[in-house]
Amino acid sequence: MRRRALLAGAAAATIGILTACSGGAEPEAKADPKAALAAAKSAFDAAKFVGLTLSSKDVPKTENGVTGALGTGEISATEPKFKGTVTATIKGVSGSADVITIGDTAYMKFFTPGYNPTDLAELGAPNPSNFFDPAKGISQLLVDTVDPKEGKKVRDGAAVLQQYTGSLPGARIKDLFNLGDGTATFQVTYGIAEGNRLQLAEMTGPFFAGTTSVFTLRLKNYGTAVEITRP
Repeated sequence: MRRRALLAGAAAATIGILTACSGGAEPEAKADPKAALAAAKSAFDAAKFVGLTLSSKDVPKTENGVTGALGTGEISATEPKFKGTVTATIKGVSGSADVITIGDTAYMKFFTPGYNPTDLAELGAPNPSNFFDPAKGISQLLVDTVDPKEGKKVRDGAAVLQQYTGSLPGARIKDLFNLGDGTATFQVTYGIAEGNRLQLAEMTGPFFAGTTSVFTLRLKNYGTAVEITRP
């Protein structure tokens, strides 16, 4: 009996020591939000080509500006490119136009049979090529995000996205979209998929005076090349 009691006591002591050492299951370590967004920028810039869909809601119907886009961009620090369609209101006329932009040069097919050289700045429209400039485009928004925080994981179709939230200076929105007054703060939520790929970016704020609108960027087809040449 004494031997059994000693063995039982030793076993209990061993379990206690092991439990104390392990401290139970360790909580899952959270990634540093700034590092995670920087990794997403690197993945975007390295892809060379990325497909883009831009959509919006709660946008005033009479205000000039871009409200949507669909196409593919070629990422370059010297001559970024875009080919696709852009939806906008320009000088009171709303519609979708086929657009090719190569660096600062733009060609548009808007109620015309062919592409014509177009001064986007004169129309008050952004240059979609800038979305794919590593220094000032979509990927730069990731590292320009103020006070980023890790959010929850959500499902987006077949993908599971890790969300990150934060804010963006109005000057960055003004530079990229040619919308807003350049001084307001915009809230942003990113969705990062496997491989550090930015799949979703939702920006909320005063894109137009007196109204809070939502602009959503969806990114896909990382690395799928598209030929983009002058028409």
